[in-house]
Amino acid sequence: MKKKVLSLVVLMVLGTLTVVISGCAAGRVDLVESGVLSLEQYTTGKVNIAWSNAYVDGDGFIVTGVLRRRDTFGLPIKSHVDIAVLSPDGTIIDESRSSEVYVPRRIIGRGGNLKRFRVRFSDIPPEGSLVRLVSHSGPHNDKM
Repeated sequence: MKKKVLSLVVLMVLGTLTVVISGCAAGRVDLVESGVLSLEQYTTGKVNIAWSNAYVDGDGFIVTGVLRRRDTFGLPIKSHVDIAVLSPDGTIIDESRSSEVYVPRRIIGRGGNLKRFRVRFSDIPPEGSLVRLVSHSGPHNDKM
């Protein structure tokens, strides 16, 4: 009898987790896969963008990704990502900057050397737009 009740409880917990996890992932619309926009990544220094993506979030969209060092020595580098959204004709629609993070040196065989970034934009750009991401390690003259 105890085995039957335990099995029933485990089954109910797994079923609930399946529903919750599938519900959280179902609302995310990938703007790159759907062809609304494309991403370009540029590196200026020792920190590069390992991967990035853009997806719908409410009325706007979010650009997210991971920063990684290209070298295997030295102290952590303070870095951020400059993001510009360009319309299909090349004019700048919106610009933003991620918060600054310290990216540690790259340790071969360990996964702890990646740092995430996330920037939210208030409006979804028109179809065919370009999002340009530039990893940057130095200070800027302007205050964004």
